[in-house]
Amino acid sequence: MDIKGKDTSVAAGLNWRNKTRRRYTPQQRLAMVLECAGPGVSISEVAQRNRVNTNLLFKWCRLHKGGQLVVPSTSVPLLPVTVVRPKPKGARRGDGARAAAASSAGAIEIELLGARIYLRGTVSEARLEAVLKALARR
Repeated sequence: MDIKGKDTSVAAGLNWRNKTRRRYTPQQRLAMVLECAGPGVSISEVAQRNRVNTNLLFKWCRLHKGGQLVVPSTSVPLLPVTVVRPKPKGARRGDGARAAAASSAGAIEIELLGARIYLRGTVSEARLEAVLKALARR
């Protein structure tokens, strides 16, 4: 059996599968969607100008109408904080040792998007930052 390798140098350049997928930043997507929102603007013309598939641009417009196409802000969002006074030391005898241990080790309670997270003990800044970034992406 004779097996010869194909010369794919020319064919490889023409094959669309060998090209990398174009990625658009959220800012670029929003700019194209806002350009489509103008009066008398054709979405297909905007798509051709930006070399984007028309169906993809229609999808971005639909996501924008539903509020799902958002541009992440560069500023840090502020979270509501509630300051709670600690209980008096003589309030309960049984909980005194547990409250003293928790206050010396530290505790953080985060309520965000209907989820409540309790962090007790020593919490590293890097792990807390990772948790908050993951929650911000939701």
